[in-house]
Amino acid sequence: MSDHWHGLIHPAPGDTLPRLMGALKIASSRAINRRRRAQGEFWQLRYFDRAIRTVKEYRHALDYMHLNPVKKGLAGKPEDWPWSSFHSYGGPGPVRLRVDLLNLPADEDFRL
Repeated sequence: MSDHWHGLIHPAPGDTLPRLMGALKIASSRAINRRRRAQGEFWQLRYFDRAIRTVKEYRHALDYMHLNPVKKGLAGKPEDWPWSSFHSYGGPGPVRLRVDLLNLPADEDFRL
């Protein structure tokens, strides 16, 4: 996406989402600015989070993320978006974004 990204993040024990997001924003801003030969803030100051409580909610969020570039008209199919985790979940095409895959229970109501 040109102005935002989506992610399913689970902070490690002893870490917090605000600290994790701050570190991620700093590191990615530096790398992006270096490539663009630019300076300054890249990401908006805040982020929006939502707790995922069940396997069903997790799968729904993942589907939403994979379909978002299609709905925005940036890709014809989820596999056409090169920066998608769709490829890591078995979709066709090269894996450019490696993710930690979860072994989720089949029970959609299982609480995470």
